[in-house]
Amino acid sequence: MRPPGGSGSRRGKRERPPVCEPSAVADVWQEVTGHRLSPERRAEFLARKPLRYLGGFPVEALRPVAERLWQADGRLLLEAWLLDTVCPGYATTDLSWEAVAGDSAGTATVLRDLVAAAVGELRDVRTHAVLCRRLGLENHEPSTQQAIGQEFSLTRQRISQLQARGITRMLGSRDPATVALREALGGLLGPERAHDTPVAARLPDVVEVALPGVPLNPGGLVLARLAGYGKEQARSLLQEAVRALAERHKEERKQQRVAERRERASRRWEALATAADWFGAPGPAPAREELAARRSVGQREHSGVWFSGKLGREVQYESVTELRVVQLLDHADQVAYFQEQPLAVDYTHAGRRRSYYPDFLAVTTDGRTVLIEAKPRGDIPLAINQAKHRAAAGLCRRKGWGLLVTDGARTRADLARHPADPELERRIGAALASGELTWPDVRDIAHGIPFTSLDLAALVLRNDWHWELGPYRLAPSPPRPLRCGGSVSATLEAGRDGRAAER
Repeated sequence: MRPPGGSGSRRGKRERPPVCEPSAVADVWQEVTGHRLSPERRAEFLARKPLRYLGGFPVEALRPVAERLWQADGRLLLEAWLLDTVCPGYATTDLSWEAVAGDSAGTATVLRDLVAAAVGELRDVRTHAVLCRRLGLENHEPSTQQAIGQEFSLTRQRISQLQARGITRMLGSRDPATVALREALGGLLGPERAHDTPVAARLPDVVEVALPGVPLNPGGLVLARLAGYGKEQARSLLQEAVRALAERHKEERKQQRVAERRERASRRWEALATAADWFGAPGPAPAREELAARRSVGQREHSGVWFSGKLGREVQYESVTELRVVQLLDHADQVAYFQEQPLAVDYTHAGRRRSYYPDFLAVTTDGRTVLIEAKPRGDIPLAINQAKHRAAAGLCRRKGWGLLVTDGARTRADLARHPADPELERRIGAALASGELTWPDVRDIAHGIPFTSLDLAALVLRNDWHWELGPYRLAPSPPRPLRCGGSVSATLEAGRDGRAAER
């Protein structure tokens, strides 16, 4: 049990799942494989180390995993059975650098779940709570040490100590998910092979896949330590990764400054504005002097400032996607002016009342106002982002504003129109009628149908399915309250402290 947010941390050990007898595990193995163990072989079987960990799961959780692995290749190895129970899909997923670099949907999903499972094996309440918040796990937003310290009434130094203690315990742990994570990270971040990508260039991509939305520090530092690097080695690697990422961003910005940028931006904006959601007659646009940033952007590996010639000032951004949108707004002729982090919007997700700051508000030369969310297309259908979108839509409807969700090139509407195999949609829809699905369930259901992560994202959006990550869960859309959220909790004139709301 984690310490409750805002009430300070508690000492103690986290509870383990219900256990079953090793003999019950052996019975499941015999039933699934159809093999009968002699008394001597059964005694040897019961003495195997993985059996002790498998006994930490109820039989009803072990049986479907065993059946899936047995059907996959006619074998039921205890190690594979254990790891696939801890992290569904692990035993049959490619976790190589080539798979990560190739943007494999299965690799990204399993690696995210593996990190969550490994941190979940920490028994100490406080170290578990700190790492969950630092790494954005269990529905927490990635938080700074200072913010976590304020939540639990501890100093920043104490939070740093707890983070270090959690890493140390994971390095010495023999729990299955933690061991598997260390092995996977060792392969992903190990020394360069001939003609391979340097480790410093690999680290940002591994962090982006395994810990989406988490800054390179602490994400890169934690993963480098778990990959086997010592404290000083990990810090040195982190510094090299920051430099490599800066060079990558410099090259991206250089490429962005090609000829006819302004013309291309204007064409792109025209297409994006057409795909935006517009609610009735346009309402009055806020004056440029009324607009101000209501939230400060922290220093992260993807953050920075872009000098806007249109605004005559620096504009903060905190992701590569936001940078693309800033550049688009700055160069598109149809945009008169814009503002980053313009206001806060209240919304509800997972039974909790929260608030977030839309990325931009733009006013066009013809007097229309549009609220803009800069998001990678694959993240748009996530349940938490859908909740934010509904709240923002309610606000825009009341004010006569447009609402645009884009990655700078494509929109939410484009994702909804993205073609996907109708048979894949039919199979998943039929399976969801019986309950929620994990990633291995989806993969097995789609057997024989080629598909991409965008195909799945489009189906989730079109069907309004409920999609969560870490761990992966796909379910039918839950019933919603009769009234939607979307109240403005920070006006254009004055807003509360940006650190009190989620991004």
